[in-house]
Amino acid sequence: MQFFKENNIHKERKKFPDSLLIDKTQNICLVLKTKDSMINLGCFSYFIDFKTKIKVVSISINHSYLFDSIKGIYMKGPNAYYDSVYKHYRNVNFEKKWEKENYVEVFNELGQRIINQKSGIKIFGGMTKYLPEKSLRLIARSQYGINRFDADLFGSGKRKYKQFILRHSGGDYRSLRFKDAFTTTFAKESGLDVQESSPAHVFINSEYWGVYNIREKINEYFINNHYDCGIDGIDLLQGNSNIEEGLKTKYLSLINFIKKNKISNNQNYLEVNKMMDTRNFMNFWIHQIYYANQDVRGNIRYWRSDSLDGKFRWIVYDTDLGFAPNITRRNMLKDFTSPTKTRWYNPTWATFLLRKLLTNQNFKKDFILQSCFILNTTLSKKNIQKRIEEFKKTYQQEMEIHFKQRKLFQKWQGSMENWHDCIKGLYNFSNKRTLYSFTHLEEVFKLNKPYLLKLKINKPQNGYIQLNGNRLKQSELSAYFYSEHPLPISIHPNIGYDYSGYTKKTIHAKSGDSISINITFKQKEPSKRKIVFNEIDYINNCFEIFNQENNEIDMSGWKLVDLNKHVYTIDNLLIPKGGFAVFHFGNNIKKIDGVFYKKINFKISSQKEQLQLFDKNERIVDNVSYELKESKKSYSRNIPFEKVDNIKPKWKNNNDLTMGYHNTSYTKLIKTDSSNKILYLIVLISGTLLCIGFFFYKRKKRQEI
Repeated sequence: MQFFKENNIHKERKKFPDSLLIDKTQNICLVLKTKDSMINLGCFSYFIDFKTKIKVVSISINHSYLFDSIKGIYMKGPNAYYDSVYKHYRNVNFEKKWEKENYVEVFNELGQRIINQKSGIKIFGGMTKYLPEKSLRLIARSQYGINRFDADLFGSGKRKYKQFILRHSGGDYRSLRFKDAFTTTFAKESGLDVQESSPAHVFINSEYWGVYNIREKINEYFINNHYDCGIDGIDLLQGNSNIEEGLKTKYLSLINFIKKNKISNNQNYLEVNKMMDTRNFMNFWIHQIYYANQDVRGNIRYWRSDSLDGKFRWIVYDTDLGFAPNITRRNMLKDFTSPTKTRWYNPTWATFLLRKLLTNQNFKKDFILQSCFILNTTLSKKNIQKRIEEFKKTYQQEMEIHFKQRKLFQKWQGSMENWHDCIKGLYNFSNKRTLYSFTHLEEVFKLNKPYLLKLKINKPQNGYIQLNGNRLKQSELSAYFYSEHPLPISIHPNIGYDYSGYTKKTIHAKSGDSISINITFKQKEPSKRKIVFNEIDYINNCFEIFNQENNEIDMSGWKLVDLNKHVYTIDNLLIPKGGFAVFHFGNNIKKIDGVFYKKINFKISSQKEQLQLFDKNERIVDNVSYELKESKKSYSRNIPFEKVDNIKPKWKNNNDLTMGYHNTSYTKLIKTDSSNKILYLIVLISGTLLCIGFFFYKRKKRQEI
């Protein structure tokens, strides 16, 4: 066996010694030499005196692949020339789509290695690739052995990724190192597509390169990971209809339709709604305008899939130029709705869709209401500053390592002092931007002074409220809206609950007023119907109910709810007096004549579960819950009625399985009871006969006398 240090791969080879002394952070790669072939056994990273609470990425690669003056992907190369117009070198190596083989390891926050495989590596980025430090893209391919990275990279569960990015935070690379990761979390709250992010220390050939952000790569695999729609039939475009995947035919059809038709006409607007998700588009621009993201012009990505509804949706990414304190007061809404180019970032092609859609009064009204909702919730000063603290807590200790130990890319690489100043910059932006945003709405749309809505939800665990179609996440809201547009409100109690406090479908108030609304969710009265859960087979994902009543019951419209809030609505079920019905998840259940069967859409937990049955008026009929320490066969009642011979019902985890008929405990009770009755009858008859015999015996004796 041989070993080599990865920074001298294919050059320095030695026989494997009995032991290795590792006294500093080191990558070691092993190969097995068999005759004339070399088998790569993998690379192993050892971190000495390095403590962190975030992920670590270690890359082993031939040094020349990165820094060779001719073929290194990090270098200008021999054919570079300086472009005086663009103010940077062109025809450089890092502009080219060169891909080099490497070995990548990713360690999670617990130090567990979650990725260890060969992959390809490329330089990543648009204009940021011209910076001295560059972002990197890792690609899994079959030619390297495995065609996916199968790991939990973002704390959302294990997934298969074709690629992932090691991003240095773009224009923010010498400052916070997390600006885009931070900013896009707010877009995600509003349901927009964003690249997931996770901070990580990066080592290349044992050398510490600093704090990067592991990010998803936006491509057809990204769409499939988020929507499970497959990678075929996806159109993914960027900027001014530049194709990244698929075709631009559908997008050009959308643009041409809007050019040729008046979108102020509601019928035409409805046609546009068939081609694009207008609420998604609206949310995209509300966020970009608040961020004051000057770079949004070229960083517009949008997509559609044949496997979904075919509508275009927008992705928020590369927001590093947003949240800049020096443009907190900038009226970006005015800029992005201007019919002419007023600044470098608002050419007419980039603002075309927003401008045209705002000519429709329904879209305009929705845009204003939606802006108010987002500015009062997701983009509120309180919410943003809470997130600033979260990112500060996550990154601060890691950035101290970053600035002390990182590889030198240029003379000034930032500092902790500057990092803290940038944190203050985020606070300064958030302190004022929301107020300015409302002022900009009033200026552009000629609105009067807003009114203040104070909304309070009592017992929010029992229901939720939607304002303008958005689910309200907090139980109390103090928010500004405009009297020109009534605010749609819908109240949604959980199954089994009702509400009081407000009955109208919209909220309306006068300019400058303050109104208060208190909504209380309350439990409905229990149903008087007598249907009970009788047995739960948590192994085979089924359960039975029993009709205690003396008549047939129509259960159409009744609902079943489990612990995870899955809801199954029953249809076409007439259960007779004393009848059973079995609800099952699987298809292979053994059926019994006379028992009714229904296939449900959720599984049953063998550890902790709750099942609730509601009638068609959503009043609770019966419920059962359990938390089991061991798995047997079923969880069942001892008797199916409220009381039998002074015995009350109780549940037990046992090894009996009687799905579709009475439980063993009850049948035994009935048999015992029947036996006792027969014995009593025999004793009674015997006693009676004995008394009769004794009577005739006495009578005969008296006659003989």
